[in-house]
Amino acid sequence: MTSVSAWWDSVEEWLTGLSFVPQLLVTLVVVIPLAVLIAAALNLLVDTVSDILDRRRFADDDGKGL
Repeated sequence: MTSVSAWWDSVEEWLTGLSFVPQLLVTLVVVIPLAVLIAAALNLLVDTVSDILDRRRFADDDGKGL
């Protein structure tokens, strides 16, 4: 854990040493794909949980839902 903390401190120091435009570009290159991946994972998780908890599938006799 100490090595991860030291690595993160060095990355943070390097990033804050850059001027605004390179900071912005580096942040966008890292944050946007990471945010898209997290959003896709959360979407999959919510869809899966919703399918498991969906009671409308069993609401009628023919199994087609409401």
